[in-house]
Amino acid sequence: MSTEQQQQVWPFSVASVVEDMLQENIGTRPRGVDLVASRKAEETSLRRYEAAGWLRKTVGVVGGKDLPAEPSEEEFRLGLRSGIILCNVLNKVQPGAVPKVVEGPGDSAEVPDGAALSAFQYFENVRNFLVSIEEMGIPTFEASDLEQGGKSARVVNCILALKSYSDWKQSGGIGTWKYGGNLKLSTSGGTKPFMRKNSEPFMNSFSRACSGDPSSFDEQFNDLSEAGASRSLNVLVRAALSNKKQEEIPNIVESMLNKVMEEFERRLVSQNEQMKITAKDMEVVASPEMPLSRTSSDTRMEEETSTQINTEERCHQKGTPHEESEDQLLKQQALVERQEQDIKELKLALCSTKEGMLLLQMKHMEEFNNLGKHLHGLAHAASGYQRVLEENRRLYNQVQDLKGNIRVYCRVRPFLTGQASRFSTVDHIDEGNITIITPSKYGKEGRKSFSFNKVFGPLATQEEVFADTQPLIRSVLDGYNVCIFAYGQTGSGKTYTMTGPSELTEESLGVNYRALSDLFLLSDQRKEVIHYDISVQMLEIYNEQVRDLLATDGVNRRLEIRNSSQNGINVPEASLVTVSSPSDVLNLMNIGLRNRAVSATAMNDRSSRSHSCLTVHVQGRELTSGTVIRGSMHLVDLAGSERVDKSEVTGDRLKEAQHINRSLSALGDVIASLAQKNSHVPYRNSKLTQLLQDSLGKINQRHSISLISII
Repeated sequence: MSTEQQQQVWPFSVASVVEDMLQENIGTRPRGVDLVASRKAEETSLRRYEAAGWLRKTVGVVGGKDLPAEPSEEEFRLGLRSGIILCNVLNKVQPGAVPKVVEGPGDSAEVPDGAALSAFQYFENVRNFLVSIEEMGIPTFEASDLEQGGKSARVVNCILALKSYSDWKQSGGIGTWKYGGNLKLSTSGGTKPFMRKNSEPFMNSFSRACSGDPSSFDEQFNDLSEAGASRSLNVLVRAALSNKKQEEIPNIVESMLNKVMEEFERRLVSQNEQMKITAKDMEVVASPEMPLSRTSSDTRMEEETSTQINTEERCHQKGTPHEESEDQLLKQQALVERQEQDIKELKLALCSTKEGMLLLQMKHMEEFNNLGKHLHGLAHAASGYQRVLEENRRLYNQVQDLKGNIRVYCRVRPFLTGQASRFSTVDHIDEGNITIITPSKYGKEGRKSFSFNKVFGPLATQEEVFADTQPLIRSVLDGYNVCIFAYGQTGSGKTYTMTGPSELTEESLGVNYRALSDLFLLSDQRKEVIHYDISVQMLEIYNEQVRDLLATDGVNRRLEIRNSSQNGINVPEASLVTVSSPSDVLNLMNIGLRNRAVSATAMNDRSSRSHSCLTVHVQGRELTSGTVIRGSMHLVDLAGSERVDKSEVTGDRLKEAQHINRSLSALGDVIASLAQKNSHVPYRNSKLTQLLQDSLGKINQRHSISLISII
C-alpha cells in the first residue's frame, strides 16, 4: 500500500511510531545543521557589506561606482580586481603609501571575468597595495584571491583591518594599534539585516511543477515527504546509537522494537474504537433526517473522508456512504496486515543481526586465541634463542680458557736502519721455541732455548701478531676482563707493537688500534640483541704514582686505586670519556701519548719512562631480558726493563729505572703465583699489579707479548 493510501485511511504509520519512540528514547529532537550554515553565511555577507560600504564611503560614490553597496562575492571580487579602489583607499588612510595609481578602463564591469587585464593594473596596483599593507603590519591576502576561485574572506579581513587602522588613526593614534581579528557584527547601526534570496533553479522547478498535472505535483510532494521522513528517521537512529558500544546495539534495538510494537498495538486499539464510532456516524450521515454532528475526536478522519470523496468525484467514481465505509475498513485491515508483516520482518532482521553478532564474536575470540598461541610460540622461541646464545658464549670462553688464561708470545725485533751488519743472537726459531746464542766466559758459544705459545720472527707483520689476540676481543663483549701487555727491554719495540710508528698506515697499525676497531665491529654486529656503551680511560704509572693522561686542566692530581668498585672502574677520579667509533679512541690516544713521560737513554732515543695503560670499559644491556654485562680490556705498554750499566742513566733517570724494574719484578711475581695457583697473590706490591688486578685474577684472560732485540 502506498504512503498516500496510508495517509487517507490511517492517521499514523510505522515510520511515525518508530520516530516518536526514538525521540522519546533520545530525549530531545536533533537539531539541523542548516541553521549553523545559514548563520555563518549571514555573518560572512554582513562582513562583506561592511567592507564594501566603508570602501564606497572612503573613495566616494564616483570612485566606488564599480562596487555595489551590498555586493555578492563575485561582484565584490570584480569590483576590486583592478586594484584602483584599494590603492585610492590606502592613500586616503596613509597619504603617499602608493605613489602612483595606474588607471584602467573607464568601467571595470565591462571587462569580462577571465579576460586579460592591464599588466600595470594587476602587477602594479595590487602589488603596491599588498607591499604597503604588509609594511603597515595589516593582515594581507594573495593576489590570486581577487581571481575566480580565490578566497574573498581574506580580502574582506584585510579591508576591515585597514578600516580598524583608519579609525584608530582618526581617534588620535593613542597607544599601539592591534587588529583583533574576526569580530562579531551587529545588524544595528545602519546595516541592513541579511535576507536570503530565493534560489532561481528551485523557483523554475517549482513553476514547472505547478504548471503541470496536479496529480504529478502530489506524487512529487509525497516522494519528498517520504524522503524527508526517511532522513529524519536515519538521523534519529544515528543519534540513538552513536554513543553506544557495539555489543549493546542488539539489546537496544530489541528494546526499541518492543516499545514500537506496544505503542503500535495501543494505537491500533484506539483507532479501531474510533473507526467503529466513525462507521456509526456515517450511517447517520446517510439518513437525511439526522443533522451532521462533529466531534473534536473524529475531525481529522472526516477531513480525510471528505478528501477521498472529492478525489472520487473528480475521477467520476460515485458510491453510497455505506459502501465507502466498508471500503475504508477493508483498507484499514490491509494496512494492519501490512504493518504486522513489517513487524515480522523487523523481528527476523533482529534475529539475523543477533546471529551475525554472535558469529562475529566467535570469530574474534578464535582470532585472539590464535594470536595468543602465536605470541606464546614467539616468546618461547625468543627465550630458547637467548639460552642458545648464552650457551655459545659460555662454550666460546671455555675454549679460550682451555687455550690458557695466561698466554705468552715472543716477537723478535728486526735490525734497524744502519744495524744490518751487526751479529744476531737468535740461532733458531720454531713455532713455539726460540734458541739464543749466549757467549761464555771462556770464549765458547752456548745456546739456550725458550718456549712460548708462539714465536714471531723479525719478518712478522702487525696483522699476524694481532691475529692470535683477536679472539680475546669477543670475551670482553661477553663480560670478561682481558689484559694485553708488551714486555721487554728498552728499545725492543713494545710501543711499536702496541701502538705503531709515528706515521700510521693501515699495515702498521698496532694492537691497540686493531683491538678497538674489532671491538666496535663486533658491538655493531650485536646491536639487534645487545646495546653496548663503551668508554675509555688512559693512565700512566710514573715512579709508582698514577697519573691521568687525558686530564684537560694540566694538573697532576694524586689518584687512588680502588679494586672494590661495583662498576668495574678502579680509578674513578680519572677522566672517563665515552666513545662511539675507533676514530674517537685514536684522538684520545694521541692526547695521552703527548702527555706520557719519555726520555732518551743510551739504548733508545725515546725510552718510555712510565707504564701506559689504555683501559676500555664495556657495558652491555640485553634488549630482551635487560641483563647488564660488564667487561674491560687493559692495553698496557710497559716501560722497558733495563740494566743501569748499559743504559748509562743517572739522577732522575736512574730513579725512574729503579721504579720500573721494581714494578716489572712485582708483575713477574704475580704472574708466577697465578701460574702456580698459589692461595696468595702479591697484587699490592706495586701500583701496576693493583691496577691490573681485576684482569689478572680469577678466570680472566691474560695475553703477554714478550719482545726481544736480536743484538
